[in-house]
Amino acid sequence: MTNVLKFERVRLTQDDRDHRPGECTHHHLKLDSRGGIVSCVDCKTSLSTFWALTMLSEQYQLALANIDRLTARLTFADARLISLSAALDKRDCSGKGDSNNTKSPLD
Repeated sequence: MTNVLKFERVRLTQDDRDHRPGECTHHHLKLDSRGGIVSCVDCKTSLSTFWALTMLSEQYQLALANIDRLTARLTFADARLISLSAALDKRDCSGKGDSNNTKSPLD
């Protein structure tokens, strides 16, 4: 049994990532309308048209979700501004007769 080789303990894992650090993400596309070729401007790789369509669709969905999120934040900010303005107006109206209330709210 002198022909037995000792192996160090090896751990195997499956890497299912779509993107690995250091690789190009192919976000700068060049479309050749005559040949129907899609290529990456950064790494000059020829890409599948279906992959490019899928990537653009995903980016479009992300952009729409971002617009929805920003619209919700803007609606909340508008409502908060109206609420704070109403509270300030109410405070100014209730304190009009006071001589101690001569300071501006910004002071």
